[in-house]
Amino acid sequence: MLIGSPLIAPQLSPRAGAAPGDPPPPMSLRDVGSSSTITFVGQQGAVSLSLPVPENLTPSEIRGTAQLPAFVTGGSVDVMQGDRLLSRNPIPSTPNAPITLSLRGVRVDRHAADIVLRSYLRADGFCQFDPANAFRIVNSTLTYTGRERRPTEVADFLPPVLRKLTIYVPDDVQQAEGAAAVNLATAVVANYGSAPVAVETRSLPRNNLVPATPVGPLERQVVISTSAPAGLSLRDGPGWPLQIGGPAQNLLAQVQFLGSDLSSIAMSSSAVAGPLRNAPQLAPQVQTLADLGVGDQLVTSSAWPTVSFGIDQTRLGRPSHNVRVQLVGSYSYGGDSAGQLSVRVGNRVIDSWAADSSGAYNRWVDIPDDVLSRFTQVVVAYTRSGVPEACGNGTRGSLSLDSSGEVTSDAADPPVPAGFQSLPQSLMPRTQLAWTKGDVGDVARAVAIMTGMQRMSAIPLGVDVVSISDATGAQSPAILIAADGQGLPDLDLPVTSDGSTITVTNTAGQTSQVTLTPATRYGTLQVARDDDRTVLVATSTDDTADLDAILAWLGDDPDRWAAMSGDAVLQVADREPVFVTVDDAVPPSESSDSGLSKTAAAAVAVGALCAAGAVAAIIVVGRRRRGRQG
Repeated sequence: MLIGSPLIAPQLSPRAGAAPGDPPPPMSLRDVGSSSTITFVGQQGAVSLSLPVPENLTPSEIRGTAQLPAFVTGGSVDVMQGDRLLSRNPIPSTPNAPITLSLRGVRVDRHAADIVLRSYLRADGFCQFDPANAFRIVNSTLTYTGRERRPTEVADFLPPVLRKLTIYVPDDVQQAEGAAAVNLATAVVANYGSAPVAVETRSLPRNNLVPATPVGPLERQVVISTSAPAGLSLRDGPGWPLQIGGPAQNLLAQVQFLGSDLSSIAMSSSAVAGPLRNAPQLAPQVQTLADLGVGDQLVTSSAWPTVSFGIDQTRLGRPSHNVRVQLVGSYSYGGDSAGQLSVRVGNRVIDSWAADSSGAYNRWVDIPDDVLSRFTQVVVAYTRSGVPEACGNGTRGSLSLDSSGEVTSDAADPPVPAGFQSLPQSLMPRTQLAWTKGDVGDVARAVAIMTGMQRMSAIPLGVDVVSISDATGAQSPAILIAADGQGLPDLDLPVTSDGSTITVTNTAGQTSQVTLTPATRYGTLQVARDDDRTVLVATSTDDTADLDAILAWLGDDPDRWAAMSGDAVLQVADREPVFVTVDDAVPPSESSDSGLSKTAAAAVAVGALCAAGAVAAIIVVGRRRRGRQG
């Protein structure tokens, strides 16, 4: 009998009756590691795409919705592969009309098809082509033809495109089996990068290691059990499951083998891995933009050319501040109307200087700590006066950025920014994960949390599953799971409850309290500082279902993990989660005479937990989600 975990991954939508080997349904470009929005900057734009291609499948077409600037009357999109023109596709002039880009004749090399999309736009009258007035294809999907090949070797068990992974553990799961499941899920999510692979944790009776649940195309199942034979073995059954077994002390090595590049040498239906050693990750103080994944850029525009890049704290390898960036590049000098170069983060200009006749720039720019986030988008713009707006009359200008520019930073303690925006970089280079019960539910929760953390990181995360006592006494960052609220060590959490009284504590240690009648139970994820380390705590006030509701809500949309802000998120069943920033909820003691009292501020912060819907509408922090850029 199959036993499902309380945490269910987001449901995919395969065609009715679809099974492994059937052609997969059209997939969002995001599901294959690209953005679902294709943006063409300028009157003639180009976008490069690398499409992963599973064995025996062929990409056939890209579909989406065309969004044109108001002054564009039509045009076409060419699909190029090298010097070959695969197709020329007309752009409909009707707003929000469907568009199809044929990939017929595309060649596949090493499980990938590299193509370039080139747009040519016709415009009339005003035609200020800039990033704000770009031609876009939104909600883009990729269609494959053919039938997926059944994997016959461990090396090709994981396809280039994975829609969903289901991990099975025994219903009386052991610590080593749970640790292996957590590490496997984290490694798989890291392997597929920005593609939002759905991961689900389920259980089987220990004496029955063959899943009976059918799966769809490009989905895989893995069974982890110390009762299975040592090594990795492909088995018959729905979805061609992979079985990972062996003694408890060797189980983790088998999982690491599957997630590492060494899996490519396992050219047989079974393989046994030896111990693998991971080198420690030490964050250097000086890196280059190339080290942060930023390539050389060159933009040519008849308006104001701009280039942008991101400072990703996970690539820096630690919480960072005092970030300085060396900007090196060139621009087309325009004589008397040369204009200026500016650097901004969001809507804030953090530096600017006049362009000169050299046509080159080499400048160090400080990024203020108060604009830093987990991922900070930096935009460099070359603005010029006297740019004509009539089509065909503009003088084209160019702006480049060299990826050799250096980036320096210092370790931030406490992290900048704090709270959820400090994750996962404050869990680096390795974090310890501990649970209070260690049952299938705790394993599923750990998988949900670690896959959420990994989706926000550009580099693989290291995790060690340990006991609560070991995690409490260590100096490493930690993730603690106490689903029913019992067994947690003594920590200064941002939000605590004794049943009816809820206490909010700010970073200065000041507290505010509010008493709810009747008492309200909730699930919560909270980020706390314990001495000099960060601790992520997953708990509830006596009901595991409330914590599971938060994790299920986060798993429903891959963007929600990255969008979290504040210090704590709380949720009561059947209500939207509430995000609390403690320094907003608890004003400084000296200001309590003016404005809200401390008790009133706390009441507002947790008002959404009360039964009165009117109070929920004025919670102090109900921040809208901000999707991760990059």
